[in-house]
Amino acid sequence: MRLPRFQMQSLKTRIILLNLLMMVGLFLVLAFHTKRLIREELMRFTGEQQRSSLALLTTQVNHGLRDRLASLNLTAGALTPQTMVSAPLVQAFLAQQRSAAVFFNAGLRVWSPALGWVAQGLADGPESSEPVVTAQELQSLMQDGRPVVGRIHLKSKRLGGMSLAVPIRDAQGAVVGALVGVMRLDSGHFLTVLTSHTYGKSGHYFLIDARTRMIFAASDPACLMEVLPAPGVNARIDSFVQGFEGTTLAVNPHGLEVLVSVQQIPLAGWYASVILPREEATALIEAIAPRTRLFGLGLAFLCLALIYLMLRRQLAPMTAAVRTLDGFVRKNQAPQALQVVREDEVGQLVGGFNRLLDTLNQQQRVLQQSELFKQAVLNSVTAEIAVLDHTGVILAANEAWQTGLTQRASAAGAVANLGSNYLSLCEDAAAREGIRAVLSGQMLEFNLDHACHTPQQQRWCSISVTSLDSAGLRNAVVSIEDITERTLMQEQVRSLAFYDPLTQLPNRRLVLDRLTQEIGRARRLQHRLALLFIDLDNFKPVNDELGHAVGDWLLNCVAQRIQGCLRESDTAARLGGDEFVVLLPDLQSNEAALGVAQKIRQEIAREFVTPEGASLSISSSIGVALHPDHALNEKDLMHLGDEAMYLAKKAGRNAVVLCTPLLP
Repeated sequence: MRLPRFQMQSLKTRIILLNLLMMVGLFLVLAFHTKRLIREELMRFTGEQQRSSLALLTTQVNHGLRDRLASLNLTAGALTPQTMVSAPLVQAFLAQQRSAAVFFNAGLRVWSPALGWVAQGLADGPESSEPVVTAQELQSLMQDGRPVVGRIHLKSKRLGGMSLAVPIRDAQGAVVGALVGVMRLDSGHFLTVLTSHTYGKSGHYFLIDARTRMIFAASDPACLMEVLPAPGVNARIDSFVQGFEGTTLAVNPHGLEVLVSVQQIPLAGWYASVILPREEATALIEAIAPRTRLFGLGLAFLCLALIYLMLRRQLAPMTAAVRTLDGFVRKNQAPQALQVVREDEVGQLVGGFNRLLDTLNQQQRVLQQSELFKQAVLNSVTAEIAVLDHTGVILAANEAWQTGLTQRASAAGAVANLGSNYLSLCEDAAAREGIRAVLSGQMLEFNLDHACHTPQQQRWCSISVTSLDSAGLRNAVVSIEDITERTLMQEQVRSLAFYDPLTQLPNRRLVLDRLTQEIGRARRLQHRLALLFIDLDNFKPVNDELGHAVGDWLLNCVAQRIQGCLRESDTAARLGGDEFVVLLPDLQSNEAALGVAQKIRQEIAREFVTPEGASLSISSSIGVALHPDHALNEKDLMHLGDEAMYLAKKAGRNAVVLCTPLLP
C-alpha cells in the first residue's frame, strides 16, 4: 500500500494543515469557554438549589418563632392584675401552664418592677431565677410593648440558651411586666430538627445570631456555639451580618473556599446560611474533563482523515476538466454545453460554463418580455401605483391600483381607470397641485399625507409623486399607500400621552402645558387666571366597598359635572386618583373664580344614582390659587392651590378655601 505524499505546494496538504490549525485552535477556545460557562452555570444552579433549600429552612424557623410568640401572648393575656400582686400567685399560675412544655424546654419566667424575676413549673432548678433577657432587651420591651427575641447566651462552651419575651398588659393596655419563654439549646428543640440534615456530601446548614455573631444551630456539631470573627476581619461575614441575601463565593473562618447562600430572619435578628465546599460544587467539571479531552482528540483525528479522503477523491477529475475547457478556447470551437459527471468541484466548474450559456439565452427572453416584467414588478408591491403622462392621463397601473378604484371614486362617481385624466378626478387640491408641479418640472418629487375618507369609513393616504422622463416628455409615477392604521395608532398614542384614559379629561402633562401657555398670555394681556384643586371627600370608602367599577363610574360622573360648570375656554383635568384640577383663564375678578369653585362643590355634593339604582353621596374640598395675586409662575401656583385644598380638608371638607399668597 502506497503511503500518501504530503507536499507543501499541494492543495490537499495546505487544506489539511489549515483545517488542523483551525480545529486545534477552535477546540482550545471552545474547551476554555465551555469550561467557564459550565462552571458559571453549575455555580448558579447550585446557588439556586441552596437558596431554595434555605428558603424552606427560614420559613420553618419563622413559623416556629411565630408559634412560640403566639403561645406566650396567649399565656400573658391570661395573667390578671390579681395574679401579679405576689410571687406565689405568679408561680402557681406558671405551674398550671404545662402546655408551654411543647415550646419551651427550659420553662417560663415572669418579670415585673414590683416582683422582679419569678420562675416556676418547668423551670425549677438552681438556675431558674437567673435573668434570661438582658436589661436592654427588657427595657425595650417595657417601652415599646413589642415582643423580643433575646440574644443567644452561653452557660458553658457547648451549653447555650435563648429566650422569647412578650409584654404583660393591665386592663388599660399599659405594659406592667414581661413573660419570658426559655429554651436550652443543648436539649431537643425545633431548631435542632431543622438543622439535623447535611447539604450534599460535605455541606452544612447554620443559624447565626447576627447580634453576637454566634452559630447557635448547625448541622455540623463542631461549629456549634462558635463565634464568627469580629467586625473588620472578614468582609464577607460582615456583609452577612449587615443584611446581605443571596449566593457568593467566600472563604470561611477555617480558610476553606465555599459556596455560601444567606437569607435573613429579621424577626429574630438572625440569618441562616448553607455552605458547600467549592470542590464539591465543581466536582462535575473535574470528573468529565479527561473524557472530554480524549473525545475531542479522537474527533479531531477522525475529521482530518475524512477531509483527506474526500479531497483525494473529489479533486482528482479537476485537471482533466481544466484541460478540456482549455481545448475549447485554443481551437476556437463553438461553445457547447459540457457534461456534468458529478456534483463536485469539476461539476460546479462545468455547471458554471453551462449557466453562462443559459444566461445569454435568458437575456434575450428577458428583453422580449420586458413589458411583462415591468408589470410584474409593479404588481409585486402593495402600494397603488400609476404612471401619468405630461397631461395627467393614466398610462399604466398595477393590480393594487385596479383593486382600489372603487375606494378612490370621486364624488361624481367617476373612476380613475386607465385612459382617464387623474388630475380632473383628484378631489384633494393639495395633491392635485403637487402632481401638476412635478409634471411641469417645478418639483422633482412631491409627498403628502392626507385624509381620503369614504362614506363607509375614515381613511388616510400617503401620496408620493416622482418625475419620470420618457421619450423627451415629463411623465410622473403616482404611488398611493393606505396609512389609516398608522394614523390611528399615532392618534391613540397622543391620546394616551395627554388625556386620562378613564375620564378622557386632559392629564397632568397637558394641563401643565396649558397652564404655562395661559400664564404667558395673561402676562402679555394683563389678565387674571385661577387654578382650582379639587379632591373628592369619602371617595375611598365608595371605591373599597362597592368596587372599582362603581368607583370608575363615579369618577366619570364627577368629571361630567365639573365640565358642566365651566366655559369652553376653561380646562378641567384629572391629576390621578380622585384629584382634579380646573384652569380658569380670562377672569374679571377673584369672586368669579370662587363662584365657579362653589358651583363645582355644590354639583359634586348632589346625590349620584348608579345605573343599578344605588344612591351615592360624596363631597369635595377645593383650593383656589390666583395669578398674579398669589403666584407668578406655574410651579408656585400649583403648590399654593394644593396647599389650599388641604386646608379645605382640615377645615372639615366640603369647602372652598382661597390660598394664602407666597411671602415676597
